[in-house]
Amino acid sequence: MNNKLLIRTWQRLRRRVGYTGIVAFALVVPLVLAALWAMRLERDSDVLRGALARRASAPSDAMPSRRAVPQSEQVSEFIAGFPSLAQNAADLDVVFRSAKRHNVVLARGEYQLKTEAGTPLVTYTATFPVRTEYAAIKDFAGDVLKALPHASLDELRMTRSDTTVGTLDSVVRLTFVYRGT
Repeated sequence: MNNKLLIRTWQRLRRRVGYTGIVAFALVVPLVLAALWAMRLERDSDVLRGALARRASAPSDAMPSRRAVPQSEQVSEFIAGFPSLAQNAADLDVVFRSAKRHNVVLARGEYQLKTEAGTPLVTYTATFPVRTEYAAIKDFAGDVLKALPHASLDELRMTRSDTTVGTLDSVVRLTFVYRGT
């Protein structure tokens, strides 16, 4: 019954305005809706422009002033953000505690202290051969990097001799950056 009503309405509409009128109506309706939407966007952008102009013209004491910091002072502040080399033993303790927590055996390691002439920073590199599962290595490295923001994971090389075995032969190299003395 509802179908018959739709068919009759369609036939009446087609007789009165024809196919051209129906197509024109179908094109005009989206155009009118787009015009209404554009007017609303214009009104909203005017409101935002007004709010931005009011904020820009607000007294300067409402906004904190930023002082110009000389570049040498910025560099000094950056370098001061790194720990001193004296913290190295405590950092290695964090590494070994994290390894123990994740059942990663650090049986041996290669350590290298490196200084570059003319730079105020010192790097300390620790390389560990590890044989364990991937998840343990990932969790270990993640813990170290979270606990020590001045550390970076420079190398994580993994090999597996047999695809049926879950353990990996890996090399984990961490570099710690410190202030020079």
